[in-house]
Amino acid sequence: MKTVELKIDDNSFDIFRTLIENLKDGIVKSFEVKESIEEVSDQEQKYYEKLLSNMSEEDREVSSRESIEI
Repeated sequence: MKTVELKIDDNSFDIFRTLIENLKDGIVKSFEVKESIEEVSDQEQKYYEKLLSNMSEEDREVSSRESIEI
């Protein structure tokens, strides 16, 4: 058995779902839909937490577009 992962644009998802649902019985063993929120591994999470903890409060401050001059 093979597992296939696809990323489908929201505006094309209904068409894709119709195609999958109309395939011959037995071709698709299961069909699961996940929202496209990228998951971060535990190792990556620890890295980002450490990175944030090592930054000063000033570095963590988010600037508005208006306050940045290029």
